Order: sequence, then structure tokens, then C-alpha cells
Amino acid sequence: MITRKTTIRAAVALSLALGTATGCSSGDDGGGGTASGGSGGGGASEEVQQRVEEFLQPPTSIDITEPLSRKPDPGKRIVVVESQEPTSLKTDEGLREAVEALGWTLEVVVEGTGPEDPARAFDQAIDMAPDAIVISGNPFSVMRTQVERAKQENIVVIQSDTDDPVGQDGSVYTLSLDSPEQTGLWGEMIADYVADQGSERTLIVDLSLYPILHAFSESAEQQLGEASPDTAVDVIDIQIQDFVAGEVPNQIVSEIQRNPDTDFVILALGDMSTGLDAALRAAGLTDQVRVGGESAGTANIEALRQGTQHVYTGFAGLPHGWHRADALARIFNGDPLDPNIDSFLPTQLLTPDNVGDAPLDDDGYYVGVEKFRDQFQELWQLDG
Repeated sequence: MITRKTTIRAAVALSLALGTATGCSSGDDGGGGTASGGSGGGGASEEVQQRVEEFLQPPTSIDITEPLSRKPDPGKRIVVVESQEPTSLKTDEGLREAVEALGWTLEVVVEGTGPEDPARAFDQAIDMAPDAIVISGNPFSVMRTQVERAKQENIVVIQSDTDDPVGQDGSVYTLSLDSPEQTGLWGEMIADYVADQGSERTLIVDLSLYPILHAFSESAEQQLGEASPDTAVDVIDIQIQDFVAGEVPNQIVSEIQRNPDTDFVILALGDMSTGLDAALRAAGLTDQVRVGGESAGTANIEALRQGTQHVYTGFAGLPHGWHRADALARIFNGDPLDPNIDSFLPTQLLTPDNVGDAPLDDDGYYVGVEKFRDQFQELWQLDG
């Protein structure tokens, strides 16, 4: 459940208190075309407008303030199991930067795309006998044998980007990074923005195969119902084979044609927008429908600059990698992991109006905090 208490803790340097607890969404049925709410688009409250204004501002903190007890020992060997999505590669680029700053080395095991490949890659990483293994995106339920093996061999494992419970099991740790709580916060942020824009009917495009993306969609639906009860909400759930085949734009256009008063599309993943601008243009819907969603990639950021898309949450890829290294440093030091486990990635709402001032890296990816490296190195007691 995504609660207001969770949001306050996860607001990542945004100082506004966000109210009282809310309940779970009841509108999701896992299918397409289900509507909730009314049909009016009745305008956002002053509270929602204030939250949106706060979320439009860039964060100033990496959301960790507790320094290490000492500078970590050098010489650790880290292995990362790496998938080939652009956001994963950018995160691992940040991990490599951080590992090298700590005087450690990073080796990569490339994960395939088959159902057995996460476990195979995990086994390969264990065979390399490193001090630690970094994995993400796959629940431990599909890698139980490997988890037990890593524990028996006392190899530190940190996992993120899943819906597994945050915590520790022997030498194996699950972090809060890119968890359902984090993505649920992003859903609330987008929903508040859409409500503030006065949407009359919004289409949420889910990819529920991935729990962290479903948490975004579910939270966006719930929050939009609260922030703008007169906004009608439809949800379609995309199948992974359709996503891979590039069928998402056609499915979105078909859904809008079934509900021609749709004026906003919320995507559970920014990469879903590939080909969508062209599909909307071909259907004559460009001037009617605004597009936004979770985790802007470079194409989404460029679309914001061009004004062809309208709002995304920033995904801080490089700091994501540094957060993982911070967890390892605390584990190796024997320091409490709470300052890291209780932290979230810096984020904000990106729109055509503020994207030109947003903190980006040289490749055009969002970083959240311009001097995030300095903040981590100070926590780690590194010289320079």
C-alpha cells in the first residue's frame, strides 16, 4: 500500500507535508478499458497545486545524510549482473564511477533475456568469488538456489528495483531503491500534475508484469481519483510481447478512439512512448492528447524540449549506481544500513517549462542533484 506516510519519507528533499494516510486502489482489474471516476475534470485543489509546485523544483539532496564511521577499505571486487536496458546501463555506469572512487574494482556479467537467464547470470557471478554481487529487477523467488548458495559462501548480495521486501537475509540485502514505494511516489506526482492540468479523461498504460511499474500505475490511478474525482480514468495493461513488438502506440490510439474525450495518457515507463508521437499525429490526436509518465529517458527529455510530450518523473540513473555503492560501503564497514535502506532516488517532475534547467549528465540523462558525487564522497570520508 502506498500511504501518505510513505510519501513524506520518500519525498526526496521536497519539504511539503502531504497529508494523512490513504487506502489501496480498488479500480485496477488488470485489463483494458475500465473506467473510474466521473467525466468532468473539475480542477485541482490548492493543496494539489502546492504539491505540484514543489515537485517541479529540482532536489538538493541525495537523501542520505549519515556519514560512514570510517573510510571504506580499498581492494574489494564487485560483480554486477547487468541487463541491457538503457536505464540499467546508465545506473551501472554510476556504479562503476562510485566503485572506482572507493578504490574497488567492478566486473560485469551480462544477463540474457530468457526466463532462466537471471539465475544463470547469478550463478556465473557467484563462480567469480567476488566480495559482493549487485543484481536488480528480478525477484529472489526465481533465484532461490543462487540466493542460498551466495549465503553459504558468505558473498554479500544487494538487490534493488523489485517488489521483494526491503531487508536482510544473511549476507543478502534488498534495498529500497526503485521499489514500489519509490515508483508509487512517482505515480502520485504525475497524478497530481494531471489533476492540476484539469484533465477530463486520462488513460493509464500499465505494464503489470513488472510489479514496480504496476505500483506506479496503481498509485497514479488512486491519487488521480482523490486529487480530481471528476476525472474519468481508464487503465489498459500492455503485454510484454506487444511492448517488445512496438504495438503500444497502436493500442493507445485504439483506446483513445473508443473514448474520444481522452485528453491525457500516462505511461508506466517512458520507453513506452517510442513511436507514440507519430501514431497520435497520424490519428489527428496530437492537439487533443497530452503524454507523460514515469522515468524519462533521453528521448522523453528531448520530446519535452520540443513540446511534443508534457510531463515525466526524473529517473536519476547515475546516482542510482552511487546509492548501491553506498550500501556496499556501509555493509563492508559494519555500519547500520538504515540510512541507505530508508533513502530514495532524487527526483522531480520534468515539463517543457523546466526541462531546460533540469540537472542532466553529458548524455542527457537526468541526475537530480548536480553535485551528487561530492555529497557521496563526503559521506564516505574520501579525500578530495
